[in-house]
Amino acid sequence: MSVSEIESKYPLSTGFIFRECAQRLKRRKLELCLTDAEIADGGGYDRKVVNRILNNTRARNNPYLLPTAYVHPLVDKLRLAGDYEVFWGDTDDEAFIESLFCKLLTDLLGECQHREDVFMGKPFGHEKADIIVTVLLDDVRYARIYPTVGAGFVAVGPDGDYVPLSPYADVKNEKQMSYAERNTVRHSAILRLFRNTRPVEMFREFFGETNDRGENRGFSKLDKRLDGFVERSLMPFLKDNIPDEKSLGMRVYSIVAADITRYTESELVNLMRESHGFDRFSSPELDEILQSLMSAGMDYISRIEKLQAKLDALHRKEKFGR
Repeated sequence: MSVSEIESKYPLSTGFIFRECAQRLKRRKLELCLTDAEIADGGGYDRKVVNRILNNTRARNNPYLLPTAYVHPLVDKLRLAGDYEVFWGDTDDEAFIESLFCKLLTDLLGECQHREDVFMGKPFGHEKADIIVTVLLDDVRYARIYPTVGAGFVAVGPDGDYVPLSPYADVKNEKQMSYAERNTVRHSAILRLFRNTRPVEMFREFFGETNDRGENRGFSKLDKRLDGFVERSLMPFLKDNIPDEKSLGMRVYSIVAADITRYTESELVNLMRESHGFDRFSSPELDEILQSLMSAGMDYISRIEKLQAKLDALHRKEKFGR
């Protein structure tokens, strides 16, 4: 079996876990001024395997990076507290959990649809994607951009592709938004969800799972372990955080979806003109009023976005003291 034969369902998450583990162990080795040979010394351990572990190089004999047999010498020679610390590091490291949370949700969205739609997590009747997107719509900036993506403005690829957007999108170029910019908005929405809820304990429980011998389960069959974690812990957590009609993001979503999913700015102005009986009449004063109507919607959404940021800060201070 080669590494290429064990492609992960969660490439961002597993790649991050392996990389962080290798870097953490390597830093510890350097702190103690040890060589790979010294770590492998005694017990018939292979220096080359130790080298692969510390350099995040997976091969046939370590497809999950860290073979069980090598946990003991790493604990012993690197003077670690136990197998938990070998695999997962410091239990108080919330930054690691935060990054893993973001990558796991991004992986789940990516698994649920074709590559060209992964930028925002456009749902196609996939339950997990539907739930994640609905939860993220609580974020005002995500909500103000998502409806234009859902309207069928689909990007072709990650490089140089653009999608037409409404003026509500509030980006540098108000008619286009790059793949990278869309991903930044989505990442910010996921990050906001984590920081407003801090679901660290459910991750610590996952990290601390042991086998029948009382050993940390580590990285063995990591994809299956993540499957179980997603079904048992992550999806129930997300369902508990589905926003209701009082959500600022959902209010913005309804405004943008009603107008922007079908019309450009100029088309909206014409529709407003017709709805008020001015389809055969034009004047500078009328044009100014119609443009002001469009601006009123944008100003309202911008104000809500700023208010949400203030509410988030107050919420975190009251709930988490930070």
